[in-house]
Amino acid sequence: MCLIIAAAAFSGCARKHVRDINKLERTVEAIRKNNRNACTPGCIAFDGDSNMEIINFQEYLTEPACNYALRGSTTEEVLKRKEMLHSLNPDAIIVLVGGNDIIKGTTPGDISRNYLMLIRYYRTFCKKVYFISNLPVDPNIYIKNSDMMRLNERLRQICKNLGATYVNVYPHLLKDGGLNPDYAIDPVHLNKAGQNVLVDILKKYLQ
Repeated sequence: MCLIIAAAAFSGCARKHVRDINKLERTVEAIRKNNRNACTPGCIAFDGDSNMEIINFQEYLTEPACNYALRGSTTEEVLKRKEMLHSLNPDAIIVLVGGNDIIKGTTPGDISRNYLMLIRYYRTFCKKVYFISNLPVDPNIYIKNSDMMRLNERLRQICKNLGATYVNVYPHLLKDGGLNPDYAIDPVHLNKAGQNVLVDILKKYLQ
C-alpha cells in the first residue's frame, strides 16, 4: 500500500512538472513570436538568463518589448551577443544576469569585469540602462544567498559608478532567508506571481 501511495504521489508530481515545462515552453514561444514585431528601433530591450527569458514583458508594457534572454546565460554569454542590442537602437536596455556565473564558479573579478564591459558598451548607444538585482534562491540548494548578496552589491556599485540604474528586487522576493515559495516554481525561478512583483518594481523605475 505504501508503494502504491508513493507511486501515485510521484506520478502526480511528475505530471505537474511536465505541465509546468510545457507551459514555460509555450510562454517562450510566444515571446519569440512577439520578437518578430517588437525587436525594432525604439523598443525596450531585455537580455539575461532564464528568469528573464520566461517573462513575457509585452503583457505588461505598451511599448514594443524585445526579449533576447536565454536560459543558462552568464555575463560572458550576454557580452557575446551584445551587438544584437546595438542593432536595435533601443530606447532602454534591461538586464538580469549573474546567477549562472556563480553556478559555474566564475570569479567575482571576472563577473565585475563583464558587468563593466556590458554597461560601458550599452551606454555608447543607449542612455537608459537598467540592471536588475540577482534573485534570492531556496536556502536548501548549494547556491548561497550570501554569494548573491555580495554579487548584487558589486553590481549596485558598478551601476552607480557608470550611470546605469540598479533595480533592487531581491528584498521583495525574499522570505525566511530565501526565495519566497509563493513566488517560485522551483528553487530559483519565478512563477507568475513573482514575475508580477519583479515587473511592478521595474515599471516604477521606468516611469
